[in-house]
Amino acid sequence: MWARWVLGGLAVSFGWAVLDLAGVAYERGSTYPAGSSLRADGEGTKLLHDSLRKLPGWRVERHFESNAKIPAEAGAVLFLRQSPEKLQGLAETVERVARGGGRVVVGVPAEESVVKKRQAGKRTAEDWLGLRWEARTESKEEGRWSRETTQWRYAAQDAAWRLGEGYAERELGEGSVVVLDGGELQSEALRQRRDGARLLRLLGPGRRVTFVESALGVTERGGMVSLMRRVGWGPAVLLLLAAAALYGWRSLTPLLPEREDSVTREEPGGGAAAMAQLLRKHVGTGELLATCRQEWSRAEGLLPRWQRERKWAVGTGGVVEEYRRMQELVREKPGI
Repeated sequence: MWARWVLGGLAVSFGWAVLDLAGVAYERGSTYPAGSSLRADGEGTKLLHDSLRKLPGWRVERHFESNAKIPAEAGAVLFLRQSPEKLQGLAETVERVARGGGRVVVGVPAEESVVKKRQAGKRTAEDWLGLRWEARTESKEEGRWSRETTQWRYAAQDAAWRLGEGYAERELGEGSVVVLDGGELQSEALRQRRDGARLLRLLGPGRRVTFVESALGVTERGGMVSLMRRVGWGPAVLLLLAAAALYGWRSLTPLLPEREDSVTREEPGGGAAAMAQLLRKHVGTGELLATCRQEWSRAEGLLPRWQRERKWAVGTGGVVEEYRRMQELVREKPGI
């Protein structure tokens, strides 16, 4: 019985530990990509997301579906941590949302990569909605490899772009487009630069903010189940469920079958056969009668009568004759 309680305690402890680790990982959010509003460390934007949600009258959402389902209406739509190459694929969506009255905020951070020395080279310039991106790459040799850091700078080729401190902005249809340098909206940058007026200026006059998580590769809502799948805890959860199932089965079904009543009743001759086997293994033939005398002499009620027959010795009347005489003594005992 105690084994069941021990197994149950271990299963509960294991499950509690898994959920506790999942909760810690979910709070930190370090398994999500940089720039995600589900990530709580310095490279995420969870601080911005949670802070805006506390403002009265603001509507803050996360978008996990395709870009085609982003509504073209008033409000800020955030595409963060996007390289110029990725922005080429977002040009149609950005233009559609902006012309529909939305304010599209795009964050383009510096990029770091490790390549072989012979592969190192400068990035080419990119053009995007009348804004020209120029790549400035710095290389640092590390043995056979080279670590490249690319800083993106932009120059307006369309007069509609207005360049500000760390950002570029232009009107597009009924809305507007803002391009930011680096990770200005990430948690670490917001802690170091607490400028609420600038933040509201970048987000625009609307009170609706949408974090486009699908642009970062996050295609499902955050939660314990999705987090466990992301960090590879699926086998651990399956093992926990299997342990719980075995514990339940063990509690309901005995490991050994129950003994039937017919098995517990002694069959005729069963005890004598077992005793014969025991004596045959541990008592020699020459010691059999002496052992029987010694054991039977200890029985209650036989000792006085046995003393009168003590003149017999093993071998005087033969083994068979002495065995028969002992049987007669047993039969004469009261109660037998």
